[in-house]
Amino acid sequence: MTVSVPGRSRRLRKKLYVDEFAVFGFSINLHLNTDSDDTLDTFINDLMQFADSRHLLIGGGGLNDIELVFGSALRYGSVTEQDRDAVKGWIEARDEVSITSLGDVVDLNTLA
Repeated sequence: MTVSVPGRSRRLRKKLYVDEFAVFGFSINLHLNTDSDDTLDTFINDLMQFADSRHLLIGGGGLNDIELVFGSALRYGSVTEQDRDAVKGWIEARDEVSITSLGDVVDLNTLA
């Protein structure tokens, strides 16, 4: 939940991505179930294509334990619960990785 600060103009709230301009996303932690670099490369490429098809951006990384953050590729856009569920389902259908934790949809400015 974002708290409005009195005195901030609409323009400043927009520049700071707060209040009505807050951007939401979620984090996910994965564990790699393979030692094959080719398998990992294929998984990452497929994941990027899937995310792109839903207008999502991915940030993060790792080797055996992968930490990712998903956000919207649209300016001032936000990830929805449907996006989160779709990513979860897509990953669960894959053998290369397993989900170790899946975060809620939150204001990305609160993730640290």
